[in-house]
Amino acid sequence: MNLFSPFLMSPRLWVLLACCLLGTNQALAQTFKMPCVVEGVIPALDDQKIPSEKIDVEIQTMGKNIFLKTNGSKLYQVIASSLTTEDFVGKNLNSGKQLGAQRKHQLTGFMSEIRIERETVTLYAFNDIVYRGKNVRLQFQGPCTLPAQ
Repeated sequence: MNLFSPFLMSPRLWVLLACCLLGTNQALAQTFKMPCVVEGVIPALDDQKIPSEKIDVEIQTMGKNIFLKTNGSKLYQVIASSLTTEDFVGKNLNSGKQLGAQRKHQLTGFMSEIRIERETVTLYAFNDIVYRGKNVRLQFQGPCTLPAQ
């Protein structure tokens, strides 16, 4: 008698086994984190400066898509990806000189972009936001440090 025959197992055990097998075949995206020190500016408000801050950049790839996210205070939180969905149009900005992505919200037209120069490991990003009641573009940039390997 074969215990792994689908005809001899209980339905619960069969579902559990199927979930375990399917779960091991899923592609898991590993997140690469990189610290950066950035300073922001809002050009539309007479180049108003935003205090510098240490942030983290998260980089993931899944298939042909790239996902980038900056983690910092509220003004320094940006998400960009090459994935196109019902709400966003994504664009891959990867080249020999840079790694990056851009996304545009379908309804509002707000855009966000994150780019990292490969040679200098410098972050360049922007995010369209509502700041003090106005639609503005926050731009920020700064050097990043590759984590020790």
